Amino acid sequence: MIGDRIKNLRESRAWTQAHLADAAGVSLRTIQRLETIHSCSPETLLALAAAFEIDVRSLTEERMAAEARFWPDSYNRAAVRWGALLALPCIIFVAVNLLKYGAGIAAPYDLLASAGARLGLVTAFDWAAPFLLLGGPLAAVLINLAALIRPRIRWEGRGGALTAINFRFDPANLLIVLAAGASAKILAAYMVSEAIGHMIRAAH
Repeated sequence: MIGDRIKNLRESRAWTQAHLADAAGVSLRTIQRLETIHSCSPETLLALAAAFEIDVRSLTEERMAAEARFWPDSYNRAAVRWGALLALPCIIFVAVNLLKYGAGIAAPYDLLASAGARLGLVTAFDWAAPFLLLGGPLAAVLINLAALIRPRIRWEGRGGALTAINFRFDPANLLIVLAAGASAKILAAYMVSEAIGHMIRAAH
């Protein structure tokens, strides 16, 4: 942490806290607080870097790395792959049902239904459907939103502080969010309409 970095630099030069405060033109209390709670203003960092005769980036790189370590660049690509995999069953299910009942094209639906029957997957599908068709796209949306909207957290001891919320535009992640969200919404609307229709039929 930044306070430890300052303390190590100070002690490597055999400086006291008072000596560092004089060299940087800041108060002794500022140095004590910095080494204790690991927090100071950008102006204080610049003054300390000048006193140590080092680049200010060498004081902040460690902190910046701690803030960014949760989401490496590879996360976006992994989120797209996992999101597509998780959302695909729902997207296929919605697409073949729309083709059959909306456009009158039954071949894709019938092909999947007959393949599932031949493989003996009908019972397994009925059991896994809520997880695959609703949980899958929900998980896809969440992991891809995490790639687009990133909180930056600065760790201080055993706790942390939220320093910023960054939006990182990525067309692939956004496409997964939209496709998974739309398919889940269509499926949810279909399930609600079927449930209402079933209750109406039961009432008669």
